[in-house]
Parts: sequence; C-alpha cells; structure tokens
Amino acid sequence: MKKSGIKKAAVLTYSQTGHTRLYGRLIAAVWEREGIKTKTADIGGLAVDSLSSFDLIMAGTPVFYYDVPSNVIDLLSTAPRLDDIPVAAFATYGGKGGNQHNTARRLLMLLKERGGIPVGTETFGNMSTFAPTWSIGSERRILKYKDFPDARTFRRVSQYARLVLARAQKRTAVMPGREFYIPDLLKGGPSIAFTKLFVGRHRIDPDACTGCGVCEKGCPVEAIDLNASAIDTKRCIACFGCVNNCPANAVDMTYFGKKVYGFREFKKRHGRPDIQKL
Repeated sequence: MKKSGIKKAAVLTYSQTGHTRLYGRLIAAVWEREGIKTKTADIGGLAVDSLSSFDLIMAGTPVFYYDVPSNVIDLLSTAPRLDDIPVAAFATYGGKGGNQHNTARRLLMLLKERGGIPVGTETFGNMSTFAPTWSIGSERRILKYKDFPDARTFRRVSQYARLVLARAQKRTAVMPGREFYIPDLLKGGPSIAFTKLFVGRHRIDPDACTGCGVCEKGCPVEAIDLNASAIDTKRCIACFGCVNNCPANAVDMTYFGKKVYGFREFKKRHGRPDIQKL
C-alpha cells in the first residue's frame, strides 16, 4: 500500500432515491473529522482517471437484481489501476434484502481487480424502493421497514467508516468469503428480463411532463429521450429510477396491468418527515 499515509479519500456512490448517497456522506463526514480530506461524488460523476490520486476509496451501491448495478460494473471495469490504494465497499438493500453480502463483495472485487487493496465490506438496510411492490398493492411489505434507516443504522455506518480507516492506516487487508444464496445464480440479466416481462406501458406522458430532465439525467443506460417523450424499452434495465424520481409523476408505466407510482409519491402517502429529503 501507499506508505505516505491516508490524507485524501474518495467516497463514490450510485444512488437513485438517496439512501446510498446518505450513507456515503456520513462515511465522508466521519473521515473528515479524522482529518482526511474526503471527496464525495456519484460514481458516474467523477472522472475515473482521477481515482488513482486518492489514498483511500470507498464505493457504495444498492443491490440491483441481486447484484451490483450493471452500469456501475461497466464504469469500474474501465477505472485506472488502483495499485496499493486501500479500497472498501458497501451495499444497501430494501426490506429484508437479498444477496446483499455477495453484492458488497462483488463491488469490492471490482476495485480489487484494478489493483486496490481490500480493507472492508458492509451492508446497510433501509425501506425498499422497488416501485412495483407497492404499486400492485403490497404496501405492507414496504412499510414493515418504514423506520429504517434508524439511529442504529447510522451508528453502524459511522463504525464501519472508522473501521475501514483504521485498517487502511494499519495496512490490514481483508477479503470476505462468498455466501451461498440460490437467487445469486439468477442475478443481473436474467432477473431483469423476468421483471420486464410484466412491464406493460412505459412512456413519458407529454401532458404531465414539465421538462425538468430528472429522468433523462438519472437514467443509467441513457434510454430516455425527453425531447421526443420516448423511452427505449429494449435498452431499459428496469431500475425504475425514472418513475421513482419524476417530480411530476409523468412517467406512465404499468406493471401487471396496474399503474406504477414512484418513491416520491409513496413517501407522500406513507412516508416519514425525516426521510422526505433523501
């Protein structure tokens, strides 16, 4: 590892509805209090060429169809060599989760494959943001976890931040083992394809659209053409980010024949005041 100590760190997150970004900012705040100059950024918003300039790198993503989001895999696969740089990862998951340990491990492996020295993985839970679940009448499954993240979650995030920093400073490398989880066999593409079988209408309603560009900017695979009010459904990876984040409910989507509404609207109907700004 670098012998000059940890002076400059980066916390990179991919986050659609805010949970992962929030945890990343808390990690950065802990490191800043320890005197580490820390940069926070969306994984897609920081030039990958700059990563090799940091002394410590943390990456965080939600579990996406039992795996690291495909756009994050593609991006980190093009990162420069991270030789001798301590790297760590965390995965976020909704409800009781599914394959979160292996997702965090794979995210760490992506950094390790670029030459990084693994110093930790962790997982943090929150309320699910998978829009079809509540849209087809299963609100109870989501609201069962309405109190997450809670104070205990944030304490765990802070503890993890300190643990990773301590390991990086002491040059202590760790690599977690893989857990056996049957859906891991169907992660990524197969699960996405199965979900898309039940997506019916998926378009931009030009009468409701305000042209704010949130959906187009946030689409991880550039499947949205706002000028044409069109969505390339073949290119779409069913992340539901467009419907979750549209402030005008202008993404017209059906799932199992029922109208899908996003996380913003779900919070309005059932949310807590302290998560409205996630």
